[in-house]
Amino acid sequence: MDVSKDVLYSLQLAGKNIVIEDSVYLQLLQGARCSLETTNLTTPGTGTCTSFIIDKQLQDDLKLSDVHEKRALFGLTSFLLECAKQNVTLDEIRAVLEESNFSPKRIQHFLDVYHQHKDSIRRNLARISSFEKAQIVDVNWRLDYNIKNSQSDKVNQLSYLVDLHTLHPGESEIKIVSMTCSLEQLQDLVGKLKDAVRCVEKQVSS
Repeated sequence: MDVSKDVLYSLQLAGKNIVIEDSVYLQLLQGARCSLETTNLTTPGTGTCTSFIIDKQLQDDLKLSDVHEKRALFGLTSFLLECAKQNVTLDEIRAVLEESNFSPKRIQHFLDVYHQHKDSIRRNLARISSFEKAQIVDVNWRLDYNIKNSQSDKVNQLSYLVDLHTLHPGESEIKIVSMTCSLEQLQDLVGKLKDAVRCVEKQVSS
């Protein structure tokens, strides 16, 4: 799975018994889980959940004063977020945690939290448009024949006008995304869509 170097470094701190005691680790893990289930996961000013910022109130609630504990909280929260966001398997998580030198006991605690709360975290993530992309629910198109351009020059060119009707999760209003393309561009787009379908079908059947 894809995890940034910054998150991995913080995660490695969370796995070190000499830095983070077992009791503190459990406290941090539950705090991370709770924050992802109950708070707005967007980074202020960006509307994305890719660079999660730990809320100061959470640090205050957990009574964190040590810089290593705050860093470990960031690592656990960010990693748990990425796991839910990417919908990874328990084996994938275990591999990352083992590489981060987590003890078997700490790995199991993390897996238990992820398994029990993944769905609720993903439901929270689903409220963010950057996580749940718009669905294409309909497509309209028409063929135009351009005789002249705005400079009154002869063009004599075919073009396709395509309207994609999209619907965002949690919304009822359909929005239209319009584009104009040539025959070659449309053929290229259709070819790429077919490639994407084959890729998905291959993943599903594997």
